[in-house]
Amino acid sequence: MAAIVYLDVDDEITSAAARIRTLADERIALVLPLGSRLATSRINFRLLAREAEARGKRIEIVTNDASARALAASAGLPTHLSVAAFEGGPAAPGAAREADGSDPGSAARTPPAGSDSPTIAMPAIQRPAERAAPVPQVGRRPQRPRGPIVAAALLLVALVGVGSTAAFLFLPSAEIVLVPATETIGPLELNVTAQASLTRPDPVNLLVPATRFTFDVEASETFPATGVKVTETAATGEVTFSSLNTGATNTIPSGSIVKTESGIEFRTAAQVELPPAQIGIVNNEFVVIPSTRKVGIEAVSPGESGNVAANTIVVVPEGENPLRTIVKNEAPTSGGVRTETPQVQQADVDAARRALDAALATAFDKQIAGATGIPARTTLFPETKSLGPSAPSVDPATLVGTEVAEFELRLTAQGAVLGVDPGPVETLADARIRTKVDDGFRLLEDSISIALGKPIVAGSVITFPVTVSAAEIREVDAGALLARVRGLGLPQARTVLGAYGEVRIAVWPDWVTTVPTTEGRVTLTVREPAVPAGSPAP
Repeated sequence: MAAIVYLDVDDEITSAAARIRTLADERIALVLPLGSRLATSRINFRLLAREAEARGKRIEIVTNDASARALAASAGLPTHLSVAAFEGGPAAPGAAREADGSDPGSAARTPPAGSDSPTIAMPAIQRPAERAAPVPQVGRRPQRPRGPIVAAALLLVALVGVGSTAAFLFLPSAEIVLVPATETIGPLELNVTAQASLTRPDPVNLLVPATRFTFDVEASETFPATGVKVTETAATGEVTFSSLNTGATNTIPSGSIVKTESGIEFRTAAQVELPPAQIGIVNNEFVVIPSTRKVGIEAVSPGESGNVAANTIVVVPEGENPLRTIVKNEAPTSGGVRTETPQVQQADVDAARRALDAALATAFDKQIAGATGIPARTTLFPETKSLGPSAPSVDPATLVGTEVAEFELRLTAQGAVLGVDPGPVETLADARIRTKVDDGFRLLEDSISIALGKPIVAGSVITFPVTVSAAEIREVDAGALLARVRGLGLPQARTVLGAYGEVRIAVWPDWVTTVPTTEGRVTLTVREPAVPAGSPAP
């Protein structure tokens, strides 16, 4: 059999668990409304699943809230969109796949027969090409002799080729390779500060924003009750007073104390009037016939000590003459009871609060260490953490005086901690090193090296020591520089080019002493120097 339980928006985990305990059905559906408090945490669903499993039951969640169903599913509970879906059968272990009628591996489909598409593909029919009308020849011109012209053209081409080859083979040439000079920039020592009050980086003052991340923390536990409630009932019985006073009536007031020889005291429940004793003759002797009265008694001290045997209460109240007044219990007293019941006291609640506060702090530290939900490159700084006040699941005042052997208490709180993405820090360092490039030089992009030191935390301010360096390369206008060295002697050319970096000039033939001036006979190649790569710039 299955049971359906409809919960209210304000129902807590304790009330839901209590309702589960009262049901005998093995399969139970909990119907959650929108905004239900139970659907605010996956822990709630896990606790319900644990409670149900301990009692041999199976819990399923029914709600039209998608986020609530996702939380319940993450806790391992089956979910349903509606009560009808629940009654129709158990929840499927995964999301149903929607059929769209298409085969992802199939080729394009051919429109079905009878389609009313307005476009129909028809084979193209090409028209035959028109033939030009034949032109009748009337007569032929006589051919001119073309041999001398062809021979002259071939001779001219041969002369040009030979001249070009000779110029290529015998005119001087030069190959110039220039590796521009490089200089090191820095290293610059910077201090970039992250503050939670900022919303954007400040490149002038080297400031970046710090983000405040919040975590919902909770802790719960069962604690023993150390208090004891003692319930005692006083024993009751009856005594008989006897008076041997023949001369007067003896009055014993209500509340008079009689006791046993061991000191167990009893209080009379009413006033006793003992008339004078009588004198009679028994066996030819004068004897005193005492007057007697019975009265109820109650033990002064409650508990089992008031249960005494018969004829043990023999001590008369103070002021009474024991020679004239006699007291005795003819039957044992009974009803004295002492009962001890465990009870929650204030000290138990205070100790539970302290233990759960410590558990909250430990849980908060674990969440910070796990960095769940934190962006990949963001670093959290535990030194900046703060845990808000804890809120109990029930009013602790209502627990004090509860007659139970143990009680459960849950505390929740919200913690906050600062985190910093090093990306903006590196961006500021990158921008600062670019301002240090000298005139006539350009920055080598792959040479930028940014090293972040150990952050320094002071309150809510986080300072990053940053060391940044790079290399700059001399800017070279190859065309203008080549124009300057044409026609110069090799030593002079090396001097001019050497001001821009490392130069190598190779000439042919090797006896050439100047840079050729002929166009196409001199090349200048600018090569990038080999510079160790730095850390990637953002």
